Amino acid sequence: MDKNDFISYWVESANRDYQTMLNLYQSKDYHWSLFIGHLVIEKLIKTIYVKNINENPPRTHD
Repeated sequence: MDKNDFISYWVESANRDYQTMLNLYQSKDYHWSLFIGHLVIEKLIKTIYVKNINENPPRTHD
């Protein structure tokens, strides 16, 4: 996969999760909505990482 493929992957995945987050919020499942929201932010940060560093982010949370 090249840089644009990685960027597309993370953005599309974040968009799907964002819709899930909104659905959970509308159903008043706030706890899970917040959890999915944090995943959306993490995926968008990975998108920025790929854009600026030109490689897929490391698989660690350190």
